[in-house]
Amino acid sequence: MKNEMFERDWFRLDNAAKIYPAARSAKWNAVFRMAAVLKREVNPELLQQALEDIIDRYPSFRVTLKKGFFWYYFQYLTELPSVSEESAFPCSMMPITGKDYMFRVLYHGNRIAVEVFHSITDGTGCLSFLKTLVFRYCELCGAQFDEIGDILHYDDNPVPEEIEDSFGRCIDRSKGALPRTEPKAYQIKGQKEKRGVLNVTHGSMPFGQIHAAAKRYGCTVNTYFVAALTLAFMNRQQYERKAKKLPVRIQVPINLRKMLGSTTLRNFAGYYNTTTPYGDWKFEDIVAELDSQLKDNINEDYCQRFINSNVSLEKNPIIRVAPRFLKTFFMDISFYMVGESVMSCAFSNIGNVNTPEIMKEYVDRFEFVLGAQKYMCNSMTCASYNGTTLVTFSRTSKDPILEREFFKILTEHGIDVTVSSNRR
Repeated sequence: MKNEMFERDWFRLDNAAKIYPAARSAKWNAVFRMAAVLKREVNPELLQQALEDIIDRYPSFRVTLKKGFFWYYFQYLTELPSVSEESAFPCSMMPITGKDYMFRVLYHGNRIAVEVFHSITDGTGCLSFLKTLVFRYCELCGAQFDEIGDILHYDDNPVPEEIEDSFGRCIDRSKGALPRTEPKAYQIKGQKEKRGVLNVTHGSMPFGQIHAAAKRYGCTVNTYFVAALTLAFMNRQQYERKAKKLPVRIQVPINLRKMLGSTTLRNFAGYYNTTTPYGDWKFEDIVAELDSQLKDNINEDYCQRFINSNVSLEKNPIIRVAPRFLKTFFMDISFYMVGESVMSCAFSNIGNVNTPEIMKEYVDRFEFVLGAQKYMCNSMTCASYNGTTLVTFSRTSKDPILEREFFKILTEHGIDVTVSSNRR
């Protein structure tokens, strides 16, 4: 039955979502994963029932992507989604046929994974969906909940604010916009893997040790990780023979919901690119520099100008009347010029995942994996749960250059890191 929230069977993509269909190619599209690793093997029948029970709570997930003359749009799907056993590499290509769901629920051993095409939602929305799914699955396994915390209950009705395009609502041109050009950044290339191969490396460590290390350097855990990642790039670049040394620039996402008051489950994230010029930096100096950048720049004013710069391009009268194929051409160029070429690595930390206490009897950890980037080889994410932090690197190159250097830095700081990988 069609969800009553929709006056029609279709709705527009939000502002951030529009870049991903345009930038996709025959070899790549933007897919990421949120996963829960349980303490027991997954029961596929119960997982399928859980998915069917929750899908109407998330109407913005119950769609496929269609081509219009001016823009892509989402079309409501009447058939129910199905779970599948995982058989490919994480975050493999999402078929965009105009008939299929833009997300998938996978299981393998103890893992429940939700993979989404980025046009549907960002990390916050996907994590919400996963938590509701796992919550319902645990119920079907016999768990009894006295309280559910911040989990959206599958029996509750969605509210309009959860499917709004918050970019469109929050634009305020009087506040100005961010410049659209930034200098290129140093990137680690390496020998590329075959098409479709994504190497994933997890580093598990006690959150208490990470928190203590960050405290020693007078910064947050987030800043500590960005500093260690920056130093890892610096250490690698010094061995390269290129005459021109480029700055290290780490893309740090910003959850705009917290800054500008939104409860949308669609895309509503910005980003800030930290910049550290190449040089002989000590770790504590990198921390001080990045701490200053992040504190001084990530604020409501910056977020407002970020939104203005994104939405103003979409609202341009010439672009609005251009056919979709011309929009796709120019947006793909923009994706490279002001996107991946100006950063060394994307880093995203979803922080501590909160669940009711009883779920800790069923769930061992949460994982966050960014899929292959279109031009870059490396990405890094972080998720914490029940006293353990899991840092995850994903790469499309053969050699684990970046993660090896990163975990070396952490172990030198006294962090106990246990490393695992989906490859030998």
